[in-house]
Amino acid sequence: MAQPVNPNTSNYYQFPPPGDEYENEIPVWMTFYVSAWSTFNKNRTRNYITTNPAGAISIPYPRQMNTSNSQTYTAGGSLNVQSVETGNLLGTLGQQITATKELASSFFSGGSVIRFDHFETILEPGARRTHSFEINMVAKNEAQAKIANTIALLFQNNCFPIANTASLLTMKHPYLWYFEATSTKQGFVPDYWDGQPLPSVLKQVDINRSPILNTPFTTPNYRPIALNIKLLFVELEPAMQTGTNTSSGTLSLVNRAERFISGSGRAEPPRGEWR
Repeated sequence: MAQPVNPNTSNYYQFPPPGDEYENEIPVWMTFYVSAWSTFNKNRTRNYITTNPAGAISIPYPRQMNTSNSQTYTAGGSLNVQSVETGNLLGTLGQQITATKELASSFFSGGSVIRFDHFETILEPGARRTHSFEINMVAKNEAQAKIANTIALLFQNNCFPIANTASLLTMKHPYLWYFEATSTKQGFVPDYWDGQPLPSVLKQVDINRSPILNTPFTTPNYRPIALNIKLLFVELEPAMQTGTNTSSGTLSLVNRAERFISGSGRAEPPRGEWR
């Protein structure tokens, strides 16, 4: 049997657990990685989080995964006649002067002349994508029930800040997260399944421990055998295109930290100094 990933951490949790008789029946997995919060760009990239995780969780591809891609646009002001395009700066100024005269004359005469809409729709940067999951885990034996309930608690507890600081007036930021679709099958293309997610924070965790007919079915050791978990992630930084293709043949996405580290799409400064 083969695990869907081999994370560089001893804190690896998988449902069903490694070696389970049902493990090979799962063609596509979703793997979640957690890493300590950092303000350093190099620690806020997908590569860093997957190679230096504090922990990782693998589950069968969830019942539902929704990615919300949206941008915020606003109306921006510009001249209707661009002097750069026409090459006639005086002509553009003349249009402005004529318009001002018409508006003034209309105002004093009680007329109905108004300024034409010269606004255009322009991007207002800063939008973050969101990723929501609905996960069902139904245990077939005691070992599966134990790991399923452990995973539920891991999601729940790591939604909160960490208290082990020297002062009662401080606390540590919750973990950074990254998740990706994984598989042991040949020819697997993750982009088709996960939508190229970027490093995120875990905003909301909802857990239903009696999702089957609202009845709390349990194992002999009184562990819930069925769990429904809903997760909401918000990407840490805005997404942008790199201009290069991925294995799926589509343009890849990066966040600000990854662009800073790679230098992709930005002019480099003179060697040895920043200007």
